[in-house]
Amino acid sequence: VLAQFAGRLAIKTYHCLCSGNVLGSIGSKAVRSARLSVVDCDDTSRVSVSTASGQESCTLFLVKACYHMPELGMRQDGLFSFAEVRPLTGRTHQIRVHLASLGRPLVSDAVYGQTFAADSAWCPRLFLHCSRVTLRDAVGKLCRAEAPLSPDLVRALGQ
Repeated sequence: VLAQFAGRLAIKTYHCLCSGNVLGSIGSKAVRSARLSVVDCDDTSRVSVSTASGQESCTLFLVKACYHMPELGMRQDGLFSFAEVRPLTGRTHQIRVHLASLGRPLVSDAVYGQTFAADSAWCPRLFLHCSRVTLRDAVGKLCRAEAPLSPDLVRALGQ
């Protein structure tokens, strides 16, 4: 199993809610590729997009829903996108950094978002959920594990 993750053979699917102008119309797809590097900041590390150095990363996005909730969003007139996301590489904070670099940070992202205080009032945690992982078992048969969106994130969507 570890070798499948290390060899990028595991297929991981996430669902997320990001703020800012919508990623596209429902059903639209996007790809974000960038070099990512770790930057030390005070007592923590942060990942950033780097043009010259860093490791190559690639993420696929599929827009599942768009919301206009001006009473909740402090940025971009309360626009939000609910997306299915597939990282093709496995870099630290890859999904979070890619969306933030597009001006669409994840809801309740205290590290890469700018509206954490406002978001955390209606969404208690980072809105990023691993919904499916597909691997091969010992004989090579595809196995898929799925997890529905957690109740706290479902409640946040219902706001």
